[in-house]
Amino acid sequence: MKSLLRLSCSLALLATSAFAQDEVLNTPATQFQMSKLYRRALPSYVGFDDVEHSFTVKAGGSPNEIHSSHQFKHNSLAMAVGQDAAIFHTHPASVLPTPSPDDVNIAVRFGIPNYVLSRYALWVAFPDGTTRKVADVQWKHGKAVLSTPVPKLRRQAVHLIPRH
Repeated sequence: MKSLLRLSCSLALLATSAFAQDEVLNTPATQFQMSKLYRRALPSYVGFDDVEHSFTVKAGGSPNEIHSSHQFKHNSLAMAVGQDAAIFHTHPASVLPTPSPDDVNIAVRFGIPNYVLSRYALWVAFPDGTTRKVADVQWKHGKAVLSTPVPKLRRQAVHLIPRH
């Protein structure tokens, strides 16, 4: 019975997380901040530097300021556990555009989606450890444009391992 209850709670948390993730991504404030993030990352997208930039989105939907530690292929970010709903960060051209194992671990550890904005794509690492390409990205008229409509994201099936 405890295992069934634990499984039900885990599934409810995943469903809530997926809903919140869609809502966070589709807000005009988040999309505006993503454009600012893309603009800041342009030098790294064309190989001038290898700096990552990032911001978080509060649980209420408002994005925080963009930060960078200005370190080679690494960024430190202060998280407000329970107050942040998502992480958005960039990957420079010298790094794969997909979420790294560290990106996935951060999503799992904090229980929120961790988005990776690269020059041509937006990816996400989910709190359940899965990843998915969200959209193709282009820079048009001074802003980042998601060229593939952002649907309700469907994740790949996850096999839950019962805890003992």
